[in-house]
Amino acid sequence: MLYLVGTGLKPEHVSIEGLNFLKNCDEVFVENYTSRFAEGNFEEMEKLVGKKIIPLNRKQVEEEFDEILQKAKTTEIGLLVQGNVFFATTHSQIVSDAKKENVKIKIVPGMSLFDFIGKTGLSLYKFGETVSIVFHEKNFKPDSFYDKIVKNNENGLHTLCLLDIKEEKLMTITEALKLLEKIEQKKKNNIIQKSPIVVLSVLGSDNEKISAGSFEELKKLKFESPASIIVCGELNENEKQALKELK
Repeated sequence: MLYLVGTGLKPEHVSIEGLNFLKNCDEVFVENYTSRFAEGNFEEMEKLVGKKIIPLNRKQVEEEFDEILQKAKTTEIGLLVQGNVFFATTHSQIVSDAKKENVKIKIVPGMSLFDFIGKTGLSLYKFGETVSIVFHEKNFKPDSFYDKIVKNNENGLHTLCLLDIKEEKLMTITEALKLLEKIEQKKKNNIIQKSPIVVLSVLGSDNEKISAGSFEELKKLKFESPASIIVCGELNENEKQALKELK
């Protein structure tokens, strides 16, 4: 049996159901590259589970996971996913592969960033496609995420922007805003400059911070990571008031 268990944004968020399954597993792994805890670490999670948790990198999850699937045919295997199980398409692929291999699966959802967006006061019904802002490298400078922000904005919708994780480096709010500004200048647009922006910093932790303002205001501030950005679309009166209270 393969158990996919969402941990939430910190160890204390894992459900009782998830913990009970993990305690009965023969081995427990953690996918360690698509997300990060806002607070706490896997030493704390190991204390809760009562056993060693084995970290897996991108290659081990995306290219070499079949070995673990084969183990799950005869033993109880747990895979921890920070946040919710289906936050990344990687985990959907694992489920698909497990079904093809006739591996039994049990999925335990966990809290994710999406469960905290309501704290901003923005209407959850008014979000468009979520995007990921990715690091630019020498020969890799994608900007399709910006085009999706523009499309959402033209439809009056808000855009949740997830920030890239490159190996152990988490993209900061400052890096993300500078990158958006650079792309916007190249495309001769002003969506980022004119839209209200909300910054979500270490949500779920004791240092959680949610701030709203203009691009010019927010780029001068420092925020802890992991963090995310919301580029707002059309705001109703309740949303406008909510954002005023976040300043």
